[in-house]
Amino acid sequence: MLEHEIENKYNKNLPLYQRAEKNVSEAIKEFLKTNNIPFVNIESRIKKFDSFFEKISRKQYDNPFKENEDFCGIRIILYHLEDIKHLENIIEENFLIEEKVNKSEKLESNEFGYRSNHIIIKIKPEWCVTPNYKGLDDIKIEIQIRTALMHTWAAIEHKLGYKNNQELPTNLIRKLYLMSALLENADMQFQEIKNEAENYQQKTVEESKKVGKFTGSKLNIDTLSALLEYYFPEYEEEEALEKALLNSIIKNSLTIDTIVKYAEKIVPLTPYIDKKINSKMKTTRANVLSYALETFIPKMYDETKMTQSRIDIIKGLKEKANLT
Repeated sequence: MLEHEIENKYNKNLPLYQRAEKNVSEAIKEFLKTNNIPFVNIESRIKKFDSFFEKISRKQYDNPFKENEDFCGIRIILYHLEDIKHLENIIEENFLIEEKVNKSEKLESNEFGYRSNHIIIKIKPEWCVTPNYKGLDDIKIEIQIRTALMHTWAAIEHKLGYKNNQELPTNLIRKLYLMSALLENADMQFQEIKNEAENYQQKTVEESKKVGKFTGSKLNIDTLSALLEYYFPEYEEEEALEKALLNSIIKNSLTIDTIVKYAEKIVPLTPYIDKKINSKMKTTRANVLSYALETFIPKMYDETKMTQSRIDIIKGLKEKANLT
């Protein structure tokens, strides 16, 4: 095929690539949220024609529209190492896997460098009968999964413009390897910190259940998360709300004993909260505790910063607690 013929076919297929990019990106974002996998960002792009034509010319594809695998590229940047495998499993469950490559496994034991997990997928036939995915059966999509620190390395390496280590003097290779090693070690250290924090939370909840009262003593995000899990296990976790709640608690100089006191007072009143909140607006455990603080601590109650529905719930809780 001549270049203009390839370009015409590329332009004809472009709406399919764009639809694949949009719909698969949105699906992955929903998978992340549903499975409580925190992420830094989701990036996506459609390969430009010039880049596509350069690649197929260089690789001398016989059937470029079948053989090229990254018309649509989606990159997911996560916080933690262990979430990479978690997301990989979700992708394998929901898409057809054409190829998987772990770039870290290609490094020798004494090497450091580019790390990322690449997966080439296609959309399952059962998805392609729906309007959003109709006609996307043959579209291949490259998904890259990496941590924020992996992405930092890749971005810096790309910015420097080095294609491979053979182009570099030995002293620069050593510096690049050292930087990569530091970032790889930091990834592992962050994962260990996360694991230790989660173990602390779990241990605190278990100890609290044994003694029948919350046992946490130091006020921090891990203690607050354990407290919320202990008193309100049936409600959803929302990391951002819990951090905001902790900031409010610190700002108002509340102690852990005060929070425990009002958490225990609100537990019998949660059926009222459930009844007042629309089922489509399911609340979170952080929100339940904030209701408690706003109900029992006067200085935390500011109608000018609340919606009318929240004002009504707080007033109702005050009545139930005989505070009016």
